[in-house]
Amino acid sequence: MNDQPPKKPVLHQLPAILTGAAALIASLTAVYVNVRGDRNATPAAQTTQAQAAAKPEAAKPAKETPRAIDRWHVGVDRIAVEHDGSPGTTDWRFTVEADDDALFAFQQDDLDDTGGRNVAVPKDAGGSLRLEGRDGVRITIKGWRGRLLGLGGAPDAVGEGRMSKSGAIGPIRVAAPDPSGGAFVFHLSADPAE
Repeated sequence: MNDQPPKKPVLHQLPAILTGAAALIASLTAVYVNVRGDRNATPAAQTTQAQAAAKPEAAKPAKETPRAIDRWHVGVDRIAVEHDGSPGTTDWRFTVEADDDALFAFQQDDLDDTGGRNVAVPKDAGGSLRLEGRDGVRITIKGWRGRLLGLGGAPDAVGEGRMSKSGAIGPIRVAAPDPSGGAFVFHLSADPAE
């Protein structure tokens, strides 16, 4: 008995042969194009390029310089709660300042540090900021924990970050001196305002 499989006709090998031939032609063409000596520009084309380079710059239209954005809408995208400052949920009031000038304030009720519920998305937490030519501003966030008898004078938690003149603001950690007194990470955004 013959244990060898039957030979396939040459027609079955034709696609592989054609593919190999096409690859060989492509590589030989690439070698020819890279090796040939007439790749340099013709003298007439070189003269035209030299004349174009000699033209005065006044003929080209002037590019418009991008106008620096001076007015921004700064808002709180979300607050990640590391510790809300008390057992259960806690109400907090926050202020956001730019270079010690009040930008906006907002109340955030029922902040919770329980996993799965420790991210808050504030509504209407934003304000308008003018850079007035500054390279950026220092952003300060202050927080007061809700109390039955009103608010105290000094904030319970404070954090600082920076906003660049391009509107970039990194996450800002706002924390009480004692970590169990409250700790948050604020994610802010700045959009050009018209």
